[in-house]
Amino acid sequence: MGGETCTVCCEAVSKYKCPTCRAGYCSVKCFKLHKLEPCAPPDRGTPTVAPTSTGPALKQSEKARIGADYDEEEEKHRLAPSDLQKLDESARVKGLLMNPNMRALLEAVRTDPSPVEAIRALRQRPDFEELAQALIG
Repeated sequence: MGGETCTVCCEAVSKYKCPTCRAGYCSVKCFKLHKLEPCAPPDRGTPTVAPTSTGPALKQSEKARIGADYDEEEEKHRLAPSDLQKLDESARVKGLLMNPNMRALLEAVRTDPSPVEAIRALRQRPDFEELAQALIG
């Protein structure tokens, strides 16, 4: 399946994208490290953020700041590893994601400059709403 390398640790395959700049990261730890540096939505036609320099050599004082600087609103909506595992094992979710049309819709959301607005619009479609409910439930 391949995939892009995490833009933070530059070691693992990126499984997630920053909601702001769309940079790929592999874990919550790397996301927190990425959020220590300001980022902005990518301009259309320009590549996403290059790998950050924080990586494993992060100072202890910066590690301590992660908890204080972390956005509580984001944390409230973040899935626990056990929930992510359930999604990974869900035959229903996997079945819905096998649909090429659904994959095209998700790619459109991923590349949209306003992904939240794109999702709101797509939730009017019964097929997309079915996926949303499968992901929520």
